[in-house]
Amino acid sequence: MIGRTAVVGLVLICSVVFAPVTGAATPQQIEQSIERAKKWMYGEQKEGNWEKAQTPQPPGEGRYPGQDVTVGQWGGTTALVVYALLAAGESPQDPKLQPAIEFLKKAEIGGVYALGMRMQVWSFLPQTPEVKALVRRDAQLLSKLMHWQGRHKGLYDYTDRKTTYSLSRSQYGVLGMWTAAQLGFEVPRDYWQAVETAWVNLQNQDGSWRYKEESDYPYTPGITAVGVATLFITQDYLHANRGIACNGNITNPAIEKGLDWMAANFDKVATDEKYKRDYPYFTLYSVERIGVASGLKHFRGIDWYQKGADWLIAKQARSGSWSDTYGPLANTSMAVLFLARGRAPIAFNKLRYEIDGKEGHWNQRPREVANVTRWIARGLERDLNWQIVNLDMPITDLHEAPLLYIGGSQEIKLSDEHTAKLKQYLEGGGLLVASADCNARPFQSSIRKLGTDMFPGYEFRELPADHPIYTQQQFQRESWRSKPSVLGLSNGVRELIILLPQMDAARTWQLQVVAGQDHAWQLGSNLLLYATDRQPMRKRGEHYIVEKEEKISTSRQVKLARLKYDGGWDPEPGGWRRLSAIMHNRHKVDLAVEPVGFDAIGDAKIAHLTGTANATFTEAQRDALKKHIDGGGMLVIDAAGGSVEFVKAAEGLIEQLYPKQLKMLPENHAILGEKLPAITYRTQAQRSLGNLRGPRLQGVELNGRVVLIYSREDLSGGLVGQQVDGIVGYSPESATELMSRIVLYGSK
Repeated sequence: MIGRTAVVGLVLICSVVFAPVTGAATPQQIEQSIERAKKWMYGEQKEGNWEKAQTPQPPGEGRYPGQDVTVGQWGGTTALVVYALLAAGESPQDPKLQPAIEFLKKAEIGGVYALGMRMQVWSFLPQTPEVKALVRRDAQLLSKLMHWQGRHKGLYDYTDRKTTYSLSRSQYGVLGMWTAAQLGFEVPRDYWQAVETAWVNLQNQDGSWRYKEESDYPYTPGITAVGVATLFITQDYLHANRGIACNGNITNPAIEKGLDWMAANFDKVATDEKYKRDYPYFTLYSVERIGVASGLKHFRGIDWYQKGADWLIAKQARSGSWSDTYGPLANTSMAVLFLARGRAPIAFNKLRYEIDGKEGHWNQRPREVANVTRWIARGLERDLNWQIVNLDMPITDLHEAPLLYIGGSQEIKLSDEHTAKLKQYLEGGGLLVASADCNARPFQSSIRKLGTDMFPGYEFRELPADHPIYTQQQFQRESWRSKPSVLGLSNGVRELIILLPQMDAARTWQLQVVAGQDHAWQLGSNLLLYATDRQPMRKRGEHYIVEKEEKISTSRQVKLARLKYDGGWDPEPGGWRRLSAIMHNRHKVDLAVEPVGFDAIGDAKIAHLTGTANATFTEAQRDALKKHIDGGGMLVIDAAGGSVEFVKAAEGLIEQLYPKQLKMLPENHAILGEKLPAITYRTQAQRSLGNLRGPRLQGVELNGRVVLIYSREDLSGGLVGQQVDGIVGYSPESATELMSRIVLYGSK
């Protein structure tokens, strides 16, 4: 918190509230809110920075030496604003930001708040020798500014005068040092020990913290949040070894008490109700930090990000800023940091699970997922989050991340209800990554059994050396000195489960050991890129899951038969559930999908045939298809995943049914309708087939009617909605669009 007295004078604007939000703020509203705020922030820039005074001012009347942004914290306003803009996606090469960054490089900054914020700016810049020198300079300053002895050891004052302390000042000092450590500056263990001891000693028995102990200040959610966030930092550097022996879940009593207090007092966050020492925007920034650090999605059932976003958007002024007595530049920066950092894409969901009604050992390495996510984010130069989930949550919460991580050393025995939810997640496009803590065999064996029980007929196998996870992502397996065992359970289109049986990746991630263990970190990055097809990831709150809107009344029913045969006829059942919901919501069509044998197509208007391997179709099956078509039905065939083997089988079947009659459909064909959106393909299709444009559907037309539609390129996997690498087919958006139009045409 920059000193209140000075920030009030930064800028004065009217606080007319803009477009109050009714109901939950949508990702689109959040995006618009951030963009309006950024525009306002740029509008406040003067002489290339955001300082009230272009040079540090001497103490004077109304100016307090330590906290004033024109005196002790001079330079901090620019650092805070630049940090917020960079966190919101602005480029450090943007001409609008370059003058401010150059200003920060040269500014003689000495205040703790200002230095802590400036360090955040360095983390967004290319780590050139110049920037590394700036990191080292500021880290050394911050280290010297901490009380290294006496009763305030481990805490910070405003500046180098070191006459007192506050937890607000202290958390910015620690935040700056943590960022420096992440950027390669070696912070001594004694520093982290002094910080942790100080914060633990100042924690109230109920788990809360307040601004200063020697005062009558109240215990507040803002300071309690930064207390928890600070202990998450020190935990990484002081207690990483805990849990390595796989003796059960690891907890930190001080952190747990702090989180419990936050949950019990979350009604004080993002509310118009005032209380003493209430700084709502500062509090939200602090809540975002512990939300991201802890992986918690909810505090006692309350989605912390959604509640904060709803309140912020309702409070935003027409100008794009947020203002109260604390000053619009500081408030707006804090609001943008909350909205932008809190909505960052979620790379991993970490699964909290029970075994026989008791909590399983899901958290023996409590920081493994947090650490690997942060490492991946640095390598990809994007902000990424992680969160903890359980199988009682809505399926949409599970799909906020493309990867669901499960760790442990026990035999995994999920309830029938939880097993069904996990299967639903996997069929809906998710990927389970299972890592055996301490290479425990009971965990390995139970994951194998869980996978084959959920998906009978599928078997785990060692991923081949040419698998896209190894060859088409950021890191190449052939360059790894150690090539660990990685097992996969596939439906023939994509991997459903990845099992790491022997490498104990969680141990490496927990200890943050990179040298000599590069393969563990690089595999984590490759898994994320594989599961997203290297496409931009969805932000928090965004997902591709579609559920039927019951309030919509359908105008007609269309029966569609999924054809069963001896082989991989049903690799992606989740795709048809999703398409049924889309047809209901968008086209008011009740799509009734039923798996049937060839002899039981009945009165279904459309029959669909797919597969992932070679298949042989009998004369009776061919006759059944002929009967269906002759009766006015339509047959749709696609090669799931783009399977070359099934392409051969399908084209052989079509040639037997309609010799020499299969032709490419023109893009303006009636089956595609009008205003066809641009058709796009997955990365693997572009690699294999070149720069594709437009649809590649083929068809057989009889008496002016298309009776058969065929696609060599995958449609079935695309209906699921998730971008995954290794599939030769249409993008999910295009596959869904094409199949929707096919169904509408065939149902006439």
